[in-house]
Amino acid sequence: MKYKLSPSTLNLMEECNRCFWLHVVRNVKRPFGMMAGIVMKMDSIIKHYFDSYREKDLLPPMVEGKITGFLPKNMPKTLSHEENSIIIIAGKPDEYLELPTGEIVAFDHKTKSKAPEEAHPSNQLQLDVYTYLLKMNGYKTANKGYLAFYYPEDCELHDGMDMHVKILEIKTDPDRVKTLLSKADNILQLEEPPQPSKECEYCLWAKGVSQE
Repeated sequence: MKYKLSPSTLNLMEECNRCFWLHVVRNVKRPFGMMAGIVMKMDSIIKHYFDSYREKDLLPPMVEGKITGFLPKNMPKTLSHEENSIIIIAGKPDEYLELPTGEIVAFDHKTKSKAPEEAHPSNQLQLDVYTYLLKMNGYKTANKGYLAFYYPEDCELHDGMDMHVKILEIKTDPDRVKTLLSKADNILQLEEPPQPSKECEYCLWAKGVSQE
């Protein structure tokens, strides 16, 4: 049996070992709501916007001057690596940036209501995984990545939505991913699910329901 892990499943493991085991081994997933359609549409528009400038060998005007480099061509949509006999780790960066030094790093897009001051821990782990995968696939890379946060400002809507972007350069730690994958290996080899995290609201809810 091989298990395909991703940044989101490793984030799940960080939150609760039991939820992680149930999700991966038994395919029992946490309850979740529908993703807002506008977020999916924004993601599609942003990616198309970047693709149009990739063909021109230019950075899109929205990010020009905020990052240095260019958009590489012919990069894989999904990066994957067979870690051991049971684990495959995979990730799908939104975009890549080739630095002036020739190093390729991940560049992810996020839609927000306002510009954040720092990256969320889940975004940090996401970029850690992308750096690890780039290294494992033989790309010349650096221990960093970029997050672009797109957010609206007050405006006259009939003149068009006033969108802004803030870019954060994030230092990444691929060695952390190696440690997490070793932890995941140990959990996945258990025959029964581990004890839940004391802070896991999903496990607390499930326990309450079972006792009714």
